[in-house]
Amino acid sequence: MEYERAGLPDAGTATLLPAALSGRLLYVEDNARIAEMTELMLEDIGLDVTWVDCAEGALARLGGAIDRFDLVLTDVVMPGMNGRDLATRVVAMRPGIRVLFASGYTDDALFRHGVLDDGSCFISKPYAPGELRQKIREALS
Repeated sequence: MEYERAGLPDAGTATLLPAALSGRLLYVEDNARIAEMTELMLEDIGLDVTWVDCAEGALARLGGAIDRFDLVLTDVVMPGMNGRDLATRVVAMRPGIRVLFASGYTDDALFRHGVLDDGSCFISKPYAPGELRQKIREALS
């Protein structure tokens, strides 16, 4: 599935974009349609992406000795384990790994109801490619 590329700069203005990102990203999203579109955007900005559709799948990938990830991008609201609980377990397994939370709910609602902490890195859905790149850059720094 291809995402809409309208609004992206043409080749003449591409030099205005920051350099491509690099690294391995574990992407946790239970909605396959959103995951397909987002995975394309993540690959377009230079990341090596592994997508899983649930928190348990993410923990299994992180528990393997072979997979090393720089960042986990996780949906906040998922069936079973939510993104916050997943992040707590991820950081316990891999100290120092970065986590970027995503949700269709506003960040204000998530913080106000205690779903996320004030210091959490967060991006709202739907994603714009430039915003996604910037939030990942912030999460990795």
